[in-house]
Amino acid sequence: MKLSSYFLYLAFLFSLATFAQNTEADSLRISELNRPDRKYLEDQLFFNFTYIALKNLYPEVAQQGFSHSFSFGYIRDIPVNLRRNIGFGVGIGYERSIYYQNLKIDVDQNTGKITYEILDPQTYRINAFGIKQIIFPVEFRFRGSTSDKFKFWRLYAGMTFGYVLTAFSSFENEYISIKIRNLNAIPSKYQYGIHLYAGYAELNAYIYFGLNDLFSPEVKVDGKHVPMQDIRFGFMLTFL
Repeated sequence: MKLSSYFLYLAFLFSLATFAQNTEADSLRISELNRPDRKYLEDQLFFNFTYIALKNLYPEVAQQGFSHSFSFGYIRDIPVNLRRNIGFGVGIGYERSIYYQNLKIDVDQNTGKITYEILDPQTYRINAFGIKQIIFPVEFRFRGSTSDKFKFWRLYAGMTFGYVLTAFSSFENEYISIKIRNLNAIPSKYQYGIHLYAGYAELNAYIYFGLNDLFSPEVKVDGKHVPMQDIRFGFMLTFL
C-alpha cells in the first residue's frame, strides 16, 4: 500500500470514530433531557389566610365577628416516583388564630382564678379568644410538575398537628378595654385536624377541619364543659 493511500485510510477511520463519538454524545444529551431530574424537589414556603367557622358550640355560645387565622412555614418535599409528581410533605410553621364569640374569659382580681361568662352580644364591642401555636403539616402530594415547569396544578391533602405556645383574650365595651395574656390552661395543648388545598402556580384554595376540642376540660359554665371546634376556609400562597 502506498504511503498516501495509508494516510487516507487512517483519515477515513478517524472520521468514522469522531462521527460515532459525536453521535453517542448527542444521544446521551437527548437522553438526559428526556430523563426526569432526580434531584428535583418542590420544597415550599407557605403563607395561609383563612376565615374560621366555629362548630359544636355550647347551646348559648355563638360566633360573633370575623374569626380568622394566619400561618406561615416551610414544607419539605419527599417524592416517591421517578417523575417526582407523587410524594409526601413534612413541614413546620407558626400559626395565630383569633375566635370572636360571646364567651368572655376573664381573671378574678381577688382569687386569680379564670372565670367564664356567656355574654349578650349587645353588651360589648369586642370579645375574642386567641391562640398561638407551632404547627406540623404532614400531607400526601399529587401534582402536574416537572423539573423545568414552575407553574403547575396541585392537589395536596393531609393532617396538621399543632402545639399551643400561648393563649390570650380581649374584651371591650363602651367603658373598659381588657386584654389578658398567657391563658395557657384554656386551650387544649395539642391541636389537630385534616387539611386539603388545591390550586395552580402560587395560589391555592384551602380548607381545614378541626378534629379535637379547642378548649381544655377546665373551660366550664355552670359546671358543664364548653366545647368548641373550627372549620377554616381560605387561600394558601406557596413559593418554591
